[in-house]
Amino acid sequence: MSFGMLKAMETYDVIIVGAGHAGCEAALAAARVGARTLMLTMNPQHVALMPCNPSIGGPAKGHLVREIDALGGAMGRVIDETLIQIRMLNTGKGPAVQALRAQADKHAYNAAMTRVLAQQGGLELRGGLVADLLTGGAGEVRCIEGVRLTTGETLRCSAIVLCTGTSLNGRCISGEHTFAAGRAGEPAATALSDALRRLGFELGRLKTGTPPRHDRLEPRRGAARLPGAPLLQRLRAPRFRGVA
Repeated sequence: MSFGMLKAMETYDVIIVGAGHAGCEAALAAARVGARTLMLTMNPQHVALMPCNPSIGGPAKGHLVREIDALGGAMGRVIDETLIQIRMLNTGKGPAVQALRAQADKHAYNAAMTRVLAQQGGLELRGGLVADLLTGGAGEVRCIEGVRLTTGETLRCSAIVLCTGTSLNGRCISGEHTFAAGRAGEPAATALSDALRRLGFELGRLKTGTPPRHDRLEPRRGAARLPGAPLLQRLRAPRFRGVA
């Protein structure tokens, strides 16, 4: 992967918009099959940033981590490298609802995933905010041809993957105050929302909540030994990726 300044009219096979969990996996997958891939993000220093609850897995997403890992993704490996606590949830209930969850050192996770991207050939990471989607064709038969950035620069591509997370026309509600934003301290991607509407897409809104923080919490220890550890040691498998 290379870092550099954007140049007008550069051409890629795939452009990934967003550098969160989905964007990282999409970019790696595209580059690994030989596509010249560009990942665009507002801030290249915030790759795979977890500003809220820095955890991987759990009842809602643990199966996704395993599926991504089975397909060759990076999330399972990176969390194994950067976790500070790991434990099996719901051990007092049946196996159907038990789930492995790892708490990450979010700064270490960000650095490790950035390193994984940097080591992948055919992948570039650049800072840029998409303002418009360029299409060709006419009527109902349209095809993507590239993106235009807020700086006016144009990048050509054959395919685009949108992994915008909470930034797409994002709105923050704090008490009685509402304002446009993505993550805290970052702008909302409103121009891209407008571009999607012009292309006929219907946009909705999903809500995510950030819990209040306490200055005093009782520490909760992780598992000293996970079920199946001897088997894991024989297989030399990482903790998160190997536990069934």
